Amino acid sequence: MNDADLVRLVDGLEDAADGYLTLAEIEAAAGEDLTPAVAAELLLVDHRTRLDGSAVTLCRLNRHHPLVMELTGW
Repeated sequence: MNDADLVRLVDGLEDAADGYLTLAEIEAAAGEDLTPAVAAELLLVDHRTRLDGSAVTLCRLNRHHPLVMELTGW
């Protein structure tokens, strides 16, 4: 998936979500490992701990990235 398609996908997922999205949810929707998009700062991640003590990685678009601003109107 190219970066523009990824931005559109994540933007749509964020619009439809009731809360935070996890990196695993976005990777499942994209069908691929998103480590390169995180490294390029297209996606931002935040490592958290759930109430049950399990680890979770939250993920969102970097709304300050030039491509994200271009494609989403931010």
